[in-house]
Amino acid sequence: MSFHLLGWLAVLCYAGAEAAAIVSLVAPKTRLAWITPALIGAGLALHFRDLLLRARALGSVPYRTLGGSVSLFGWMLGIAFLVLLLRHREHAIGPFLIPFIIVTSVGGLLLPDAGSPPAEGTHGALFALHVTLGILAYAAFTFSFVLSILYLIQDRQLRRRQTGLLFSRLPALEVISRMNRTSVTVGLSTLTMSLVIGLARASVIWKTLADPKITFAIVTAMVYGLLLWKQRRGWQGPKVAMLSILGFGLVMFSYTIVNVYLSRAHRFR
Repeated sequence: MSFHLLGWLAVLCYAGAEAAAIVSLVAPKTRLAWITPALIGAGLALHFRDLLLRARALGSVPYRTLGGSVSLFGWMLGIAFLVLLLRHREHAIGPFLIPFIIVTSVGGLLLPDAGSPPAEGTHGALFALHVTLGILAYAAFTFSFVLSILYLIQDRQLRRRQTGLLFSRLPALEVISRMNRTSVTVGLSTLTMSLVIGLARASVIWKTLADPKITFAIVTAMVYGLLLWKQRRGWQGPKVAMLSILGFGLVMFSYTIVNVYLSRAHRFR
């Protein structure tokens, strides 16, 4: 499917959600907050249908290719956004998170779908679950990164007593910190489950588990596990935000350089 009409309609829904979120942030009395999750939900439904059509055209899972993987990443970002919204009820964070849904969704539509044969073991329900959980983890870690950046900027503005209209509408630092913790918890849980499933399959299919993707996934899980452990032992604020940013650097390196150049078994095809 070359044009991805449903995918572009999903992007329009996401863009509308961003516009509604900005209006709601600037003028909270307009009572447009409900429009944002409604449009995100509509976009997710259209986006999911587009992923199904892409899978049918490929004769395989859509995230076997780079374009399909990025598209699913955008869809998972939408899911993660709704989870944060329902969990914390903070609509003011929408204008800062939704652009990532839009950018990745557009990227997934523009990137090509290669037609090379799938690698051994890249089929079946367990494989699909393994990859889906992994990409959901990446989506949660992405929002953790954004929330950490917002935390550091907000903290700096407060220390300098230079809060403007925009950041005065943001949630308190403690609320941003809780949202960050939720994102990391979701990301670490899903990454761990993805690792367990992947290692169980790989031990049967592969001759060796020596793969850069596995190594970076384990290191990433250790970094975010350390973050949660340090938080429970009293770490707060900028230290947690910086460690979250470090973890996201590992996520992006694993998703780009490792998947494209270093790993054979996890390479996009």
